[in-house]
Amino acid sequence: MKLKTLFCIPIAAIVLVLYACQTTNTQTEAAKQEARWYNVNDFKGIDSIGANPYDLEFDIAYSGIDGDIVRVKNCLEVSFQGDSKIAEREFARWDLLKSDCEAAKRFYGAPENAVSYWPPTFDLSLLKTFPSTSIPYLGGQGLHGRSGNLAEHESTLTLIESGEHSVKVSYDGIVVNYVVVARGDFNRDGYQDLFVRMDWYIEDAFGDGHDWVALTKLSPNAAPMMLWRK
Repeated sequence: MKLKTLFCIPIAAIVLVLYACQTTNTQTEAAKQEARWYNVNDFKGIDSIGANPYDLEFDIAYSGIDGDIVRVKNCLEVSFQGDSKIAEREFARWDLLKSDCEAAKRFYGAPENAVSYWPPTFDLSLLKTFPSTSIPYLGGQGLHGRSGNLAEHESTLTLIESGEHSVKVSYDGIVVNYVVVARGDFNRDGYQDLFVRMDWYIEDAFGDGHDWVALTKLSPNAAPMMLWRK
């Protein structure tokens, strides 16, 4: 082998290493860092939930099973209170507060910033890519054997209205308002996740409630994946 050829081999190797490093740096720069965020719209008169459970204060009253008033002033009291003293007619409203407090707990446990591959707008096109299990659990076998995304599984999925952080749709006789309550790296793997509450009611029948899911997205082209649900 000629000396010229021997000299070119290490040069080529160095060029490949530099190219790989440049590509990695470009990909890292393209990954957008976003701050954790909480939707305070359900808490009147509150601009921020602070940095720990003691910072979030409210005053919400519920009817108790004995006709008395059950009053809670923070999420810690909500968790200590439990369901047993809440009147049945108040269960849906109580579940709403429990869902928002669960989102707050996830928010407090998340780091300040994380890489986000979520689009800036929450709309119907994003909702359609959610896992098909991203529906309220109404009992029975409603989630069993579901695969694919929401659009593939729910052929009657129809937009009713969109808000800044919500999308209301109907399918199979049920109306669901999907509300983004919090964004943050809830499982601390470096990627931002969504906490989405599902406010639902059955059309032409009795029944309503609140459910929630936590979803993650690991790359720009990856489909959203389920982390946890209620």
